[in-house]
Amino acid sequence: MSPGGWSEIMPVDEEVSMLCKWMQGIAGAKTKKSYGEFVAVEYRYQIVAGKKILAKVRVGENEYVHLMIFNSPLLGDTITIQFLGVEGDHKLEDPLVPFI
Repeated sequence: MSPGGWSEIMPVDEEVSMLCKWMQGIAGAKTKKSYGEFVAVEYRYQIVAGKKILAKVRVGENEYVHLMIFNSPLLGDTITIQFLGVEGDHKLEDPLVPFI
């Protein structure tokens, strides 16, 4: 991975799964949909002044959203997690392409 570049796509770990789940309500409000299912399946990341995470999240049968989150490094005893954006109407085979 080159400096500032995006990682390869990888399976979701526990941390990314939790971050995505925290963003479910915000993502639903932005897309104007209510998601009964919200399961991250794969992701990639970019190291910036923290970490940008781009995740593919299953929200229905072959229905996915792409979710962008910023996770800051630990500063003192504080970590900032920020919702950056969501794109709806994706399928499993759609590539994870940064959109912001």
